[in-house]
Amino acid sequence: MNSPTHTIDPDGEVIIILRDANSPFAPGSSTLCSNSVIIPSTLSNIQSPHVGPEVSKISLNPPELDITKQSKKDKKKKKGKKIKAVTTMTSLTISSTIEEPFSKETAAEGYPAEEPTAEETIAEEDPAEEPAAEEIVAEENPVEEPAAEETVAAEDSAELPVHSCVRVRVSAKHLMLASPVLKKQLTGSWKESITYHQEGSVEVIAEKWDLEAFMILLRAIHGQNYRIPLKLTLEMLAKVAVIADYYDCRETFFFLINTWIKNLDQQMPTVNSRDLTLWLWIAWFFRLPAEFKLSTSIAMSQSNGRIMDLGLPIPGSVMGKSRYILENSLKTHGSTDFMNESREKAIEKLIASLHEICNAFLNGIRGCNFECRSIMYGALDLQMRSSNLRSATPEGSNYNSIVKTIVGFKSPIWCASSSVYSGYRNFGSNSTHHCSHSSFASAFGKLEDSLEGLELDWFTTSQ
Repeated sequence: MNSPTHTIDPDGEVIIILRDANSPFAPGSSTLCSNSVIIPSTLSNIQSPHVGPEVSKISLNPPELDITKQSKKDKKKKKGKKIKAVTTMTSLTISSTIEEPFSKETAAEGYPAEEPTAEETIAEEDPAEEPAAEEIVAEENPVEEPAAEETVAAEDSAELPVHSCVRVRVSAKHLMLASPVLKKQLTGSWKESITYHQEGSVEVIAEKWDLEAFMILLRAIHGQNYRIPLKLTLEMLAKVAVIADYYDCRETFFFLINTWIKNLDQQMPTVNSRDLTLWLWIAWFFRLPAEFKLSTSIAMSQSNGRIMDLGLPIPGSVMGKSRYILENSLKTHGSTDFMNESREKAIEKLIASLHEICNAFLNGIRGCNFECRSIMYGALDLQMRSSNLRSATPEGSNYNSIVKTIVGFKSPIWCASSSVYSGYRNFGSNSTHHCSHSSFASAFGKLEDSLEGLELDWFTTSQ
């Protein structure tokens, strides 16, 4: 195996090759209104470490020379004979020959040749059999043919830039003890496990992980907590959680998570945002009930559209269903987005209550008399229209803003003669109308401007 760039265990039998490290992580969105973003590097596209091709030494040969060698081999097989070279070419000639196509005229002008034999004259008549300049160069500068394994290794590694390939030496026993995924990879029927049992060492492929987060996980797996920072950013903690989730080793951070959460500088945001989604993911993965309930409450109350998961592995059972559905019809609804459905139903219920009050004034159920019903109905309908709340599902609005808009509705005030209507308070010859139906505050009742968050144990009791 090639020398590692990082060493966790000097005696480790496994070298993990991390390709395409530090790929974009959970890219945000200006609207935060769709699920399964993806992340040019969505986590759903991250390949399992055991399916990647083997990594070999990096080839320093330019691609043009590799193509030349291959062309030489193919043409030798076809013609079944060697091309004799009669001149010596300088390094400058080699470069120009590779860049420009070779022709008979060039050969005639620059390279005087011996008188052709009869066999060679016949070959001359067929342009398809004309030897390429690369063949002449190769014959004049004979080099030792590389072994077949070395050629394949060079071709494979040519696709991997040196700077994007990180090699970490680790202990197979520690990996298998901490991660069921890695244990299966090293002991099952995979190619890596066969190599490991036959040779006692093996290279394992990983892709797209953040290098710092990956090293934190590997050090935790090896019990090197003294090398792990006690303070992480929200972003880094989310990255660590994603990798730990992939390798199924959450328990590795049992003694670290409380310290990390306590030392976080980023408080949970009060509006729907990328940071809030990271908080939701962290609260779910590390099983933090209070943070989970608060983050889901803010997301459902503040989102202007469908709540997105940023491509993070948040289960579908978390993304929005109501408690009623969870308790009564989980099997029926399957993978419906739970949190999104809760948000949508709450908004629909809020708008429906406005329509019920409107219809109550229109049908005479509310209002003490004709004027009361007419004025209250007109005022409510006017403000609903101006606030775009006539639609059952208003677009671009969140539950919190809708509640604040409704609470801000202005109740009409009007006066009438006290001699005509009972229940008026006299203010001179006229009085202001007051009854139990003439105020929107009494009609709407107390409205909560935030939805109740989800309980973590609704989703984890069966796990």
